[in-house]
Amino acid sequence: MTQKEIMQLVIGRDGFVGNARNIPSDWQRQAQALVWDYNQTRPTDIDHRRELLRKILGTYNDKVFIQNGIHFDFGFNTHFLGMAFVNFNVTILDTSPIIIGDHCFIAPGVVLSCASHPIDSTQRDDGVEISKPITIGNGVWIGANATICGGVHIGNNVVVGAGAVVLKDVPANSVVAGVPARLIREITEKDIIPQELIQF
Repeated sequence: MTQKEIMQLVIGRDGFVGNARNIPSDWQRQAQALVWDYNQTRPTDIDHRRELLRKILGTYNDKVFIQNGIHFDFGFNTHFLGMAFVNFNVTILDTSPIIIGDHCFIAPGVVLSCASHPIDSTQRDDGVEISKPITIGNGVWIGANATICGGVHIGNNVVVGAGAVVLKDVPANSVVAGVPARLIREITEKDIIPQELIQF
């Protein structure tokens, strides 16, 4: 299979099962070098940070703010569609496309992992990798140290509890938590903090 054909599978919405050793190593090396540069920048060096993110990410806009300690597999497979705040030490294994909607908050230590491996140890040793895309809707808050696994679609206005491991799709307007993550409840108007309680 040619590099172009491999790239079409990597950026495709269907995911893939393939041998990771056949993925050109320079795809990751380029991302790693740019991410290393980004993680060394000062938070006040906004223009340089934005310049680096434009080089790293598949889709970027100036409403995306990413703290230091970020890591990507490829970078070009991660697409921010609007405002997003990504806190410290987040890992994004974007071996397939990751779509992140508008007004999303990603807490410290979160892992978004398209990549997985076979159960069979011989196939793992041989380099076989499984990859499935991740889609995150608008208005999503992913709590600290949560993991979102490949193939998951998270609906709009969702809260993922800290430490959750999300293996299945999450419906809109819901709270999920636990290992594996399960539906805790729906989000309703009762969750709105009364204006008089907001102190500043």
